[in-house]
Amino acid sequence: MLKFLWRSSWVTMAGVMLTGIVAGLSNAALLAFINTRLAGGLTDFADPVWFAGLALTVLTSRFVSHYWLNRFSTKTIRDLRLHISRLILHAPYPDLQRLGKAQLLGHLTEDVTAIAGASELFPVLCINFAIVAGCMAYLSWLSWQLAAVLAGVILFGITTFQLCKNIPTHYVRGAREEYDRLSQGFCALTEGVRELKLHRHRSEAFVARSLAASAEAYRRDSLRAAAAYLAINQWTQLLYFLTIGVILYGFPVWRSVGAEVISGYILVFLFMMSPLTILTSSLPAFSRAKVALHKVLQLDDSLAGTLTIDLAEPDGPHFDRLAMRGVTHAFHREKENRQFRLGPIDLDFRPGELVFLVGGNGSGKTTLAMLLLGLYHPEQGAVIWNDSVIHAGNRDVYMQNFSAIFADFYLFDALYGVDVANRQALIDDYLARLHLSHKVEIVDGAFSSVNLSQGQRKRLALLAAYLEDRPFYVFDEWAADQDPEFKQVFYAELLPALKARGKTVLAITHDDKYFHLADRCIKLEEGRITAIEYPQAYRQTAGAETGASIEALASSDGEFDEASYQMGAIRRFSGIRAGDRRRRPGVLVVGALAAGLGWGAALAGACRAGKHSHRSPRHTAHQRR
Repeated sequence: MLKFLWRSSWVTMAGVMLTGIVAGLSNAALLAFINTRLAGGLTDFADPVWFAGLALTVLTSRFVSHYWLNRFSTKTIRDLRLHISRLILHAPYPDLQRLGKAQLLGHLTEDVTAIAGASELFPVLCINFAIVAGCMAYLSWLSWQLAAVLAGVILFGITTFQLCKNIPTHYVRGAREEYDRLSQGFCALTEGVRELKLHRHRSEAFVARSLAASAEAYRRDSLRAAAAYLAINQWTQLLYFLTIGVILYGFPVWRSVGAEVISGYILVFLFMMSPLTILTSSLPAFSRAKVALHKVLQLDDSLAGTLTIDLAEPDGPHFDRLAMRGVTHAFHREKENRQFRLGPIDLDFRPGELVFLVGGNGSGKTTLAMLLLGLYHPEQGAVIWNDSVIHAGNRDVYMQNFSAIFADFYLFDALYGVDVANRQALIDDYLARLHLSHKVEIVDGAFSSVNLSQGQRKRLALLAAYLEDRPFYVFDEWAADQDPEFKQVFYAELLPALKARGKTVLAITHDDKYFHLADRCIKLEEGRITAIEYPQAYRQTAGAETGASIEALASSDGEFDEASYQMGAIRRFSGIRAGDRRRRPGVLVVGALAAGLGWGAALAGACRAGKHSHRSPRHTAHQRR
């Protein structure tokens, strides 16, 4: 702990130690002065001046020592918190997932607090150590024999402490590990409070088996550590009293010592008991700080070893192509107790493209998006931005090209990193279009409130993403919490507006009502691409033949055969995309989605035309539909 503080700023620490030693020695000198004056040894008229000077020196040096260290310790703790925060921001996302929120919060709260508490005790340590040293010097001047006995007792006490210190340290480490588990329980409590409220037996079992068990283990280890340090402290007190007994009753038998010396020794030694007790009482704080610092250094080593940070900014908004070539990623699914593998994935994205990623739950959609964003790293294959292969050295710069709203998104309380002053008109326009202008205002770059419904919070997150103005946008089930009105706005207005600005959009969605608006629909099943559909391209290619096809189908026997029309459309779509199947081996290209959605209006118009020689009940029923 002292090494850490010394490395942080040896100049400040040297000043703190010097002023602390001056304060301690002045205190000891003041005690010696008072003892001599009581014994009648000083009768000079300058005695009050010496007394006032020593007292003033003690007060001034103590104030300076405490002020310097408080200033230094608060700066050190601030820097340590910011260092851990930056370490978290620059660390690979999979490493952070492995550590978990509870452990990271433990470093930022429990560990930093323990280090701060110990650093604030450092001036007290210096002052009291100097007091003990000054008192020992004065006692040596009174009687070096008694000083030798006293030094032997102190040395014996230090030796026994060194032999026993591992016992409380073991329990301090155990309590710190239990704190991580207790923090995990607190996270589960706050995040799962709705589920717990709906199930009384589950909540009772959770409190008993998780929270109560961890809290009890933390209490037990903390109490054992405190009891061990208390025993060490009381052992030290016992040595003090034994020493006083020896000085009072044993030493006079061995050697002839004056009453003034004995009384001076007893007075000074009683005064020394307070700083010695303070020194031994500070041991638990320094032990906790040592364990906390070890945990922080472990975090630093585990995360810093994976960092290759490039703080350069992206080369402007230039974006030509994003490609994924043979990308795979595997991980273990705890709920299903099996290994899930995504890929190999081969995809290309171009500017001004609107892509929907569809598939069932657990098909790998979010994992694919995380690989695309650079938060997950491919185990095989490569992600290519323009002509650059993404690797650890340029991944951070690569990620600055994306704006994303995740399914479990977090809404910040301010528009960080956005030039609000020059974009106020645009902000007001978006707030009005998202029906939030009556709920939220932007004041000094911050939202006036984020206590909104989930759907409204997602709309605010969408506003922040729009203002970031990145080349590539990723939305993970954004419309899942929205009313039909805002789903329509999102799919029919906002996404096409991004596309018109040359932005590339990847939207993970289940809203098949809007699939026809996408340039591509990519379907995932069990981590593999099973279909790529092109609704926009098919609408443009097949528009010319739609009317003739409907007329032929409707006039062949006087009835409109909708099933036959859909099958014919599927065959035509499959024929158009045959080239894609040859260019993309292993990718099945189908057209049922586009065929069913691309010509709904044309079908209804043909059915209403009524230019047929006879009408069957089936045809009439279709017209009503």
